[in-house]
Amino acid sequence: MRTFKDWVIAARPWSLSASFIAAVAPIAYSFWRFQEIQYWGIAILCVFMMLVFQTAGNLLGDYADHINGVDSRNDYNGVMSMKSGKFTPGEIRAFGFAMLSLGIVIGMFIVLYTRIWWLAAFGAFGVICTAFYYWLKYHALGDVDILFLYSMVPALGIVLLLTGEWHWEMLYICLPYGLQTVAILHANNTRDILSDRAAGIHTMNGYLGGKVAKWLYVAEIIIPFLLIAVFAVIGQLPYWTFITWLTLPVAVKLSTIMLKAPENSDVAIADLDQRQGKLQLMFGLLFCVGLIV
Repeated sequence: MRTFKDWVIAARPWSLSASFIAAVAPIAYSFWRFQEIQYWGIAILCVFMMLVFQTAGNLLGDYADHINGVDSRNDYNGVMSMKSGKFTPGEIRAFGFAMLSLGIVIGMFIVLYTRIWWLAAFGAFGVICTAFYYWLKYHALGDVDILFLYSMVPALGIVLLLTGEWHWEMLYICLPYGLQTVAILHANNTRDILSDRAAGIHTMNGYLGGKVAKWLYVAEIIIPFLLIAVFAVIGQLPYWTFITWLTLPVAVKLSTIMLKAPENSDVAIADLDQRQGKLQLMFGLLFCVGLIV
């Protein structure tokens, strides 16, 4: 007998900080930067839409991993929805497409309500990135997909929604928290290099090799602090965003764990992606606080 809680767990709600920060950070930036803001209520709806799309991506991704035999020997994230037999692959796939459909409906409402037709292009791109994420991941493009889907696209689109104007600076303003988000996937894929290769999956980490992949992870979580400093000094962010530096000790600790791990060792960094998720959430929330105080 399956409960509502079982369905919630299958969707991996603890991973939703990626989409939450991706939507809330542009709203906080608009609050700080611009005088005339429109559609605040719709902006909140955008946050919910992002959460729905990530849920769809989680479910469809787990389905894809299951049928392709990826991560079949270990399950560090504790998702056993299909392996345990509690859900069939078809049920998880249907759940994923239901959430994807809900996200599309919300997006269509936003476009029709605001009549900002360019938002439809953002939505279409988001749907494609969500639906084909794991195909892209299997072909070394997962990191690029996440950078677009959980930083650049929502940053540009939400600020367009709130101001009615294009603000291309969002393509780099989003990088501090965007790179922290990409690092969650990167930690996961670095851990799974051997199992992915065994399953015939070609991630970016697999092509780079363990040593280079580990240093790229370090760059992804340390560079955001440098970007905060640069953007604050040149006036693109308020000095209050230096509050994100409170998480630097955590970033240094995670970097050390990654660098000290034996190459291609999954055990040594088994939970690093989850710990990176917590860092991303702390960094992202402090980034938002720094914008609105």
